[in-house]
Amino acid sequence: MLPSATELKYFLEIAKTSNLSRAAVRLGITQPALTQAMKKLEASVGSKLLLRTRTGVQLTKAGERTAGRAAHLLEMWESVQAAAKADDTEVKGRYRLGCHPSVGAYMLPKFFSDLTAQAPGIEIQLAHDLSRRITEAVIDFRVDLAFVVNPVVHPDLVLKKLGTDVVTVFEVERGRYEHDLFGDPELLQTQYVLKKLGARSLHIRRFIGCPSLEVIRALVSSGAGFGILPSRVARCGPGMRLCSVPSMPSFHDEIYLIYRNEVLASRAGKALVAIASTALTG
Repeated sequence: MLPSATELKYFLEIAKTSNLSRAAVRLGITQPALTQAMKKLEASVGSKLLLRTRTGVQLTKAGERTAGRAAHLLEMWESVQAAAKADDTEVKGRYRLGCHPSVGAYMLPKFFSDLTAQAPGIEIQLAHDLSRRITEAVIDFRVDLAFVVNPVVHPDLVLKKLGTDVVTVFEVERGRYEHDLFGDPELLQTQYVLKKLGARSLHIRRFIGCPSLEVIRALVSSGAGFGILPSRVARCGPGMRLCSVPSMPSFHDEIYLIYRNEVLASRAGKALVAIASTALTG
């Protein structure tokens, strides 16, 4: 059993005064209570620490060694307490934020702008992956909070809906035919649109898989072909303005901020959630 910080504090006061009654007065407790605390401390250490004398008490050899180390232990404990209190009262800390790279492209600019203005003491480390993998990382404590699309419901997660999106087929200008179709085959949305395309009036030479929605947007913008894209990604990238192809199948997305309740344990965490909650515009 580990000794308590209170027991160590009492012991150091006795070592300083060499007198139980005087130490009890200085500590504001009764002498029997102090004697009982020292018995518990000796039981924890496994050795006798104090010897009673006619004039008071003196430390044994084990007591002298314990006194030197107890002061260091108390100093470390006070440092831990101070850090914990600072986390509760100060808006600073280090957090890991996750999102799909394409979600980050339209969410992170406003998020970091607001973070710099409202909570500059908070440090952020970014993690990028598919939304379903980022969700797993939040559940497993590897990511603190995340912007994700269509997250699964989980008892350990807080899900806060921020907005919606639509995934469909885009082109750079109307009436272009016999083009390649680009899409990320890893995304469930792409798989859904491909399945529903069937015999729709879209002349496609071939489907080409691409793991980057930004690259797909660039290819479509250059006139290289059609692309299966979320509307927010199609709108926010550089280059030519993309148009959704009429009468194409579409998949409706929901964009969420997700986190565990543990994030709200500090002022910094609460501030971070508040800032993240307003990161989606339009």
